[in-house]
Amino acid sequence: MEGQLMIRQFFKKPKPEVVLHVGMNKTGTTALQSYLQHISGQLAKHGILYPNAGRIGAAHYSLSASLGFCNPGVPSEWLCSPSKLLKSLESEITSDTRQVIISSEDFLLNKSFNKLNTFFESYPLKVIVYLRRHDHWWLSAYAQAVKMKHLPPWNRGPYGFINFQQKKNPRYGDYRYLIDRWADAVGRENIIVRPYEFEQNQPDLASDFLSSIGQQTLISKLPTMAQRDNVSLPIRSLQLMDTFQRVNTSDAVRAALLSHAKQVTSEDTQNNIQDMLKPEFRIRLVEDQMKTYRYIAETYLGRESGQLFYEPLPTPNSEWRGIPWPSHEEVAQHVIDVMEQLNG
Repeated sequence: MEGQLMIRQFFKKPKPEVVLHVGMNKTGTTALQSYLQHISGQLAKHGILYPNAGRIGAAHYSLSASLGFCNPGVPSEWLCSPSKLLKSLESEITSDTRQVIISSEDFLLNKSFNKLNTFFESYPLKVIVYLRRHDHWWLSAYAQAVKMKHLPPWNRGPYGFINFQQKKNPRYGDYRYLIDRWADAVGRENIIVRPYEFEQNQPDLASDFLSSIGQQTLISKLPTMAQRDNVSLPIRSLQLMDTFQRVNTSDAVRAALLSHAKQVTSEDTQNNIQDMLKPEFRIRLVEDQMKTYRYIAETYLGRESGQLFYEPLPTPNSEWRGIPWPSHEEVAQHVIDVMEQLNG
């Protein structure tokens, strides 16, 4: 009996590597999750599992929430017993599974690692995180907040949003703190950092992701990822949405106002969301993070140059013109148009 047990242990297949994709938010995470879900069948044929266990839609929000990485308002149906989730996950793992990919940006919440460490204690674990230059990241976060937050506590516009978040939570957007925290939990050698930047994510984000987790040979065998970012809303749409979110009205009326704002046609197609901030302010947002960028580039990417992002900064003398906010008359006309549609 003892000899047979030793033989079984000798030939016992090691557990597959788990790759935990933790975001950050506003780095193409949703698009990448949708892509991985779409090709999960093809990945499985190559020994890579993008599991159903713990998934809400295309992301593993139930898994992250059940391991404690969630905010107080998390839907109750997302919360499950970790032991049941682990059993469900392991039922999907086959003898051919070499790697498991789990993705949820909620893993970057400042929560305890105790449940996560217990859950994955028998699995080799890698953590991959994408980082976006702060001027782009802040504006993208503002645009998302405008779409989602009713009666926001910050002042109107991206300046108000950024100043509020920086004062309320200094750790918000603190890349060094977030990454070092994970490195302390799983080991620095198990952290993969990738800059989220067009020049560094060629030919697309999915290819960069697969290459970073050691699956570059699969890229040519899989479908190309669709355009990684949704087309940004026009500045006028964001301004109107920001305005309408501050109106205390019924959910139905607010939804109609926001839907209307999204459909507003921009008169100047040359403008993009970057034009909502002065170049000098964008430069300050980046320069405030240069020590962090250098540390991350040297420590986690092994770049002696200390350069994390390659895109040139805007210059103080850049030709910049602020986009005026809609007048009271313009806002009133939009409201009238929406109310006529609702009442018509």
